[in-house]
Amino acid sequence: MKTRFLLILLALTVSPLLSAAESYVRLKDVARVEGDRENALIGYGLVVGLAGSGDSRRSKSTIRSIANTLEHFGLVVSDSDVNSRNVAAVIVTSTVGSFYEKGDKVDVTVSALGDARSLVGGTLLMTPLEAADGKNYAIAQGQISVGGYKFEQFGNTQQKNHPTVGIVPKGGTIERSNMGSMVNENGRIGIILREPDFNSAVNIADAIKANGYKAEAVHSGKVEVIVGSQSPGNVIRTIARIQSIDVLIDQKAVIVVNERTGTIVSGGDVKVNSMTVAHGNLELSIKTQYNVSQPNNAIIGRNNTTNGRTVVVPDVDIKVNDNKKNVAVNFRNETTVFSLVKELRRLGLSTRDIIVVLQAADKAGAINAELVLQ
Repeated sequence: MKTRFLLILLALTVSPLLSAAESYVRLKDVARVEGDRENALIGYGLVVGLAGSGDSRRSKSTIRSIANTLEHFGLVVSDSDVNSRNVAAVIVTSTVGSFYEKGDKVDVTVSALGDARSLVGGTLLMTPLEAADGKNYAIAQGQISVGGYKFEQFGNTQQKNHPTVGIVPKGGTIERSNMGSMVNENGRIGIILREPDFNSAVNIADAIKANGYKAEAVHSGKVEVIVGSQSPGNVIRTIARIQSIDVLIDQKAVIVVNERTGTIVSGGDVKVNSMTVAHGNLELSIKTQYNVSQPNNAIIGRNNTTNGRTVVVPDVDIKVNDNKKNVAVNFRNETTVFSLVKELRRLGLSTRDIIVVLQAADKAGAINAELVLQ
């Protein structure tokens, strides 16, 4: 099978006075307010209503959980009396923001914990969700949506996607507000950059100053804004105005390579220094044939020899073909990655070979960008 090749070139349209690696964006698109963050929630629960695809009796924790649940409703049963595969123990997870209030709805993810085969058609029973501080912040319950299935009959199996993980859309209800502070311990509004960069931090501070506020870059990933009045109303209005400011961001040159899919993503301004590329196509063929070796004078079902026995002997044939070579000489200085890849494709290199060349060029210091492998 031939490897497919995909090259995506991101062309940046900028002002003639700006470098191709710089662009104006809204502050809210590249930074967040300090204190505004997501918090992880987790809980243990039970999914009921499964059509025989739940946990087996080998999952002792599920049996114990079912008995405890029934006992909560006044039904006392022993573990030995519980024999149903219509129930599955699950781990329920979710994330909530800093400014969620009581009654807000969030999505929850349900993942099988035992040996359940599928969660299709199941209903999650009421499950408390707690944060890292051990306090319950939400309650989850509802019908599970699973984007797949798994059916088994007489040893035949038909499966699509991953049926042991599902979601309950808006199945979590916030029971405890999680109000984050909009002003830090210094009495200032902190602006946190999603991609730390010293030039970007300085540009953001200058842009905020140009709009009448006092700001300073603390480090490459943080800018602090001084507010005159720390009343909630004034702080909120200040944040709203600051987030709408257009700021100049110094974008870092990056090449992203995904070996699994054969995808190379590069910015349009990524340059390659002059270099010479020599690459040989190596073809390796390994074939193994298993032969049966019988002892001499052997009789089926009986063997009179002391040490004679039938054995399987592998016969391995290895062939290497390294005749064809492609050479690209003297790439000009300031050649773009797009031109480099295009030329390598013209010379007949496969996607995997091109990725190897990019890795070698990066180690040689010929690529003026960060190479990210996925």
